[in-house]
Amino acid sequence: MANRIQVLQESVARRIAAGEVIDRPLAVLRELLDNAADALASDITVHINGGGMKEIRVSDNGGGMSGEDIKLCWLPHATSKIAALDDLEKITTLGFRGEALSSLAACTRLEIVSAAGGMAHKLVVHGGKVIEQGPSTGSPGTTVSVRDIFFNMPARRQFLKSTQTESSLCQRIFFEKAAAHPGINFRLFLDGRLKTFLSAGTSLERVNACWPRLASRSGWWESEGQFAGGTVRVVHARPEISRRDRKYIHIYVNRRRIEEFSLLQGVCHAYDAWMPGGAFPHAFVFIEIDPKLVDFNIHPAKKEARFRDLPALRHRLIEIIRERISGESYRRRAPASKGADARLANNNETELFNEAPKKPVRYPLSVSTHSSAAYRQGSYSGGAGSAQAAPSRNEAAAFAQAARELREAGGEGHRRFSPAPLEKGHDFRYLGQAMGVFLLAEVDNSLFIVDQHAAHERILFDRLRGAEPVSEPLLLPRPLNLDSAALMRLELRVDRLEKMGIKLACNEEGCWELRAIPFSAKGYEGELADILESGSGDPETFEKELWANLACKAAVKDNTALDKDAAVHLLRDAFNLESPRCPHGRPIWFEISRAELFELLGREV
Repeated sequence: MANRIQVLQESVARRIAAGEVIDRPLAVLRELLDNAADALASDITVHINGGGMKEIRVSDNGGGMSGEDIKLCWLPHATSKIAALDDLEKITTLGFRGEALSSLAACTRLEIVSAAGGMAHKLVVHGGKVIEQGPSTGSPGTTVSVRDIFFNMPARRQFLKSTQTESSLCQRIFFEKAAAHPGINFRLFLDGRLKTFLSAGTSLERVNACWPRLASRSGWWESEGQFAGGTVRVVHARPEISRRDRKYIHIYVNRRRIEEFSLLQGVCHAYDAWMPGGAFPHAFVFIEIDPKLVDFNIHPAKKEARFRDLPALRHRLIEIIRERISGESYRRRAPASKGADARLANNNETELFNEAPKKPVRYPLSVSTHSSAAYRQGSYSGGAGSAQAAPSRNEAAAFAQAARELREAGGEGHRRFSPAPLEKGHDFRYLGQAMGVFLLAEVDNSLFIVDQHAAHERILFDRLRGAEPVSEPLLLPRPLNLDSAALMRLELRVDRLEKMGIKLACNEEGCWELRAIPFSAKGYEGELADILESGSGDPETFEKELWANLACKAAVKDNTALDKDAAVHLLRDAFNLESPRCPHGRPIWFEISRAELFELLGREV
């Protein structure tokens, strides 16, 4: 029997290994920028020609290499980053495997010129063969030129995209690396012309310079906090600035961008109370962590990492973002409150509602009809009035569009879409109801115009989401009409849905049925079934959408007249909310200060 197992030739093995690390020009640039940063460079220049397929050249002013180092640097597993197995547990560099230059040498025309200690040396390798090596001339640092990627692997080269596409991908990786190293000057040349110059600065300045169209300088915040084992710095945009995907939520760990869905979801969760459903924030998270608490040696391109305590890190990230958003809101309204207590104390006609209500108010957690009897039993209604339909799901899209228009206009109107929460138990004076929609109240030196539906909706939403998931069996199971995509998502969510009090099962025909719903959602099985059949969103988004829609159905409608007691109770609970936004992201109130109102009417303050 003939032997079938053989040892691959070294040239073949190298090309296979090269394919794991280098799959397109952006991977070339990624590895070269990592090496330049590891060399402690303060200035890095990148040249991209022909979309990177013709040439990628990276120059730095780092430590450089000696003649002996440059002879070894392109060989497999040759590295200056680690020396023993134990070093893998304390990696502080971006590169460490010794695969990058070896892979590049196997599938490109590689040229390296490096100077250290007053001496420069040159190495040229084409397709794994040394063409030239020896003394040379050059400035301190290293220049690596990679030309004709996959020139000896035509099958791989044919899968590359157009020049424009590959160039765009290279630019994306350039900005991602630049964002992680704000202390380094970066220059980018495209086909010989200077495209971008990024001077050293802060993380916030670097993010704003890399992606100037995302938000104006005033639209960014920089927040920082400590955790056991490191620090977290977040450059994030104000809540009213958003997009329809997670493209600009970047997670960097020890200056390396990674794909970690748990942390990405943590950022979204931190913005949950301030952002409309279906909208996502802009956030760049820079984590510096003890190398012993993270492992990057699990992916050829080092895109993933394992953490010793990921849940704790995620929790701290959420805290840092939420504290900044809430704190910024309180800080913005502080000047308007100055001197208000004295003014209220001198006003004999002011009626303050800061005491507990004489009778406890029960809120309609599962109201199926808005009858006068139901309102008398504790819901927010007192007078006659025709009820209109609640705002549709398009309200979130309308709010997001208005925010975008405001941002594009470049005005200072951000705070109109960023209501500042009040301290719990804050005094206020109820003034009345306007247009059948808004409740008017005076708080300190400001006039508050409160959307009664949005306020009640948020109150109910918080109560629904915080209620115990007690199930209510349906007398008749409700069949679900599911397409293939919704069916797949539903099957993945069965366990989570059951924890929410939603029970599903397959009947004898193999079709899914809704058999029990949360007690707090009683009367809304139709709406619940619609959400299940749509199969939209991830599990966390689904849960939020469910409670938001049910709260919207149960909340007091527009053109419903409220008596004084009901209005005061509603305002008190609204002013005690942690987030003054409805579940769809719309502001609950608009605040106008005394000074602003006087200015509008041409009066002196």
